[in-house]
Amino acid sequence: MLPEQLQAAGDFQARVMMPCYGTIDEREHNLHEVIRLSGADVPMGAESETLTVKVASVPDVRLQVYFMDHETYFGDGSLSVDDNRPSFDAVFRRALFFNRAALETMQELRWGPDVIHSLGWMGGLLPLLLDSEYADAEYLGNPRSVFTPDDQDPGAAIPADLAQSMGLSIDGSAGSTVSETGFHHADASILPPGSAAVDGADQFDSDDAKHGTQLASLYDQMLSEVPA
Repeated sequence: MLPEQLQAAGDFQARVMMPCYGTIDEREHNLHEVIRLSGADVPMGAESETLTVKVASVPDVRLQVYFMDHETYFGDGSLSVDDNRPSFDAVFRRALFFNRAALETMQELRWGPDVIHSLGWMGGLLPLLLDSEYADAEYLGNPRSVFTPDDQDPGAAIPADLAQSMGLSIDGSAGSTVSETGFHHADASILPPGSAAVDGADQFDSDDAKHGTQLASLYDQMLSEVPA
């Protein structure tokens, strides 16, 4: 809903990147692999994992959705919020793989977005990655980051030893949850309607129809503050 409204409300071209969960019916939604984007090596500590990228289009909307796919992380059909979810360590690795995979895919596309908006617990590491290991990425430019949390954060602090083993720098975020890390590193945050207030964060209006206009206004404000 948000990217569709955003494209209608402002002069923005939105693209969506999400995990290719095993619960998605790829035939029904016409997902197909993008060969030129697949095969990238996503760093995961001392090793790397090979990424498969699939794409689909939202019917009747000029909107591309890219699915980050990997059998180990997303092939078992479990979600991070269901009763059969994996352990925190496993879900954390899944989130880290997804965030790095999305940034690697943007580079493969040679698409440097002006704003990267990460939504939910699964996207909470992305502002940190933009501040650290992808700060000088060749094709990303210098995007502004926005974070919107969800109510699925397990509330566990990021284990320092796990972060270190995955090559993730959490300096300044030690002892923080993934969502707290997202708030700390994002250039701006906008909260779901009705959620508890967070210092310095905006909040979506209770009227869903206004969300795209709110985002367009927030993005415009952020980009106007970037030095020429």
